[in-house]
Amino acid sequence: MALRSISLRNAAQKGASGLENRAERLRRERAAAPPLREMFLLAAQVAVRLQFRSEQTPSHADQAFVLYPGARAYFGFPCPYGDCDGIYDLAAAARSALEHSASRATGTLACRGTRSRHPPPGQPCGLEVSYTVIAESLEAPVDT
Repeated sequence: MALRSISLRNAAQKGASGLENRAERLRRERAAAPPLREMFLLAAQVAVRLQFRSEQTPSHADQAFVLYPGARAYFGFPCPYGDCDGIYDLAAAARSALEHSASRATGTLACRGTRSRHPPPGQPCGLEVSYTVIAESLEAPVDT
């Protein structure tokens, strides 16, 4: 019995460490990212919509973010599970929307993080997100 409680405590500590690493990584990468206006001179705004697909109920609520020219051009979004250390990286989708005339990128990603409290601890998360990234230009805004 004592071994089991030590094992769970170590798993919980490891999970907390992963979550702290995720939070630090998000802070560090966002701080290092240049402002949107420096990377994409004509960007008026970038809207990001996230819809989570889960077989569990209730499902996570949709999320929406809007980045304006002064915002950091960082497109990493944390998995909504509180015990997951995963980050959805939408940098390629944002770049595609900003650099091409389509100005919209859509797709689906699975979370590559691990969950610390999901039975058994340390299992891959796999939560899928359907995303839409819409870039609006100063010259030709796109209807949403």
